[in-house]
Amino acid sequence: MSEKTPIEELLTEVSAESEARRHDPLPEGALGVRQGDGAAPRVLSVRLTDLQYQRLVAAAAEKDLPVSTMARLAILEQLDSSTRPASGPIDLNAMTEALRKVIRPEFLKAS
Repeated sequence: MSEKTPIEELLTEVSAESEARRHDPLPEGALGVRQGDGAAPRVLSVRLTDLQYQRLVAAAAEKDLPVSTMARLAILEQLDSSTRPASGPIDLNAMTEALRKVIRPEFLKAS
């Protein structure tokens, strides 16, 4: 077993402290700060049958995307279909590659 580097030791220490204090109240006057520009994203709850969900999971796995990202792509593709030129459907591979350029890699790991 290898010894931990100083940074790994520090990360372990900070992680333990953070976990121990996770329920402590925030300091008075503390304000949350949203990272990024624009309005906060909205969350949508969608009910799917088991078969529909399994199809979504399979499609996400095929493209090596999280299920939520695949669902978002499918919804956006449908919404955009009315404004799409008659030349044909959206190329999901091209869209996936375009998203990979703007979405941080840790959010693209398949779940």
